[in-house]
Amino acid sequence: MIALGVQTWSTDVAALQRYWRAADELGFARITYGDGPWDFLHDGWIALGALAVATRRARLGPAVTYAFDPVAHHPAGLARRAVTVDQLSDGRLDLRLAVGATDVRVAAAWERHGVRYPTAGERVAALDETIGLVRALWRGETVDADGPRFRLRGARLAARPVQRPGPPVWVAAMRPRALALTARRADGWEASYVTPAGFEALSARLDDQLATAGRPRAAVARSLEIDVILADSTGERDVWTRRFCAERAVDPSHVVLETALVGDAEQIAARVARYAAAGATDLMLGFADFPATGMLARFARDVVPRLASPGPRRGCEAQGGSA
Repeated sequence: MIALGVQTWSTDVAALQRYWRAADELGFARITYGDGPWDFLHDGWIALGALAVATRRARLGPAVTYAFDPVAHHPAGLARRAVTVDQLSDGRLDLRLAVGATDVRVAAAWERHGVRYPTAGERVAALDETIGLVRALWRGETVDADGPRFRLRGARLAARPVQRPGPPVWVAAMRPRALALTARRADGWEASYVTPAGFEALSARLDDQLATAGRPRAAVARSLEIDVILADSTGERDVWTRRFCAERAVDPSHVVLETALVGDAEQIAARVARYAAAGATDLMLGFADFPATGMLARFARDVVPRLASPGPRRGCEAQGGSA
């Protein structure tokens, strides 16, 4: 059975804490909070510290975090933040990383905050460098590095992560160079907003890259970021679809709605099953009524039982801590 997590954002701290506790109590496998220079977020890693102490069971991490420039996250600082959150959560952190979108609006958002947004190739190379440095620091090594982007002299972390040798590393990747990096370096891979057929095609490309890297297919867990509109009637679905489109400034024909889980519990369960058949081990769900918890609770009550494989039910967590 596929593992189900939830994405969170918002600057409403009370609503976030309420949502995190509800998702944890309902048995969702993962909870993430975003990171980056966006208006709808607090500082992502400070929020993860709060998420760690607000929950007991769910794995947690940034939706994605970025390390393409020392100002965004230097690898030494990122390794230290990850150790802190891993200890606060008693070993529940996943370090979820991204190359970043090739989009002028994304670049402008970073540059408004004084962070240079490099080319796609530079961002992939920086992420590759970052993963190696972070893992070395987690292992307790004294690190000297004179890379093209990051320099360290005798760097060492006295504190160690609960998870050994360190938290699982996930990479969000859609393009060839990023997929190749994922195959070499990652414990988990995430795609965003693709159909089951699209996910299957990307997963096959990752398989090819894993073969080239000499790693087995099962070495990398596979996740999809996707939106959810859970509605029992056509009228309810239309209301939420209009609100969804308005909040994201898209029209109803936009690709994000093509890939979303939209419908009643039976329709959504069937769609989830198609993603599982396409190779997804995990789904990261963004509910249309967030930060309200109505769809979250209905999903756990009405959709999850339709997905359960024979044997004892384990809430929304189908395959443990992943990666």
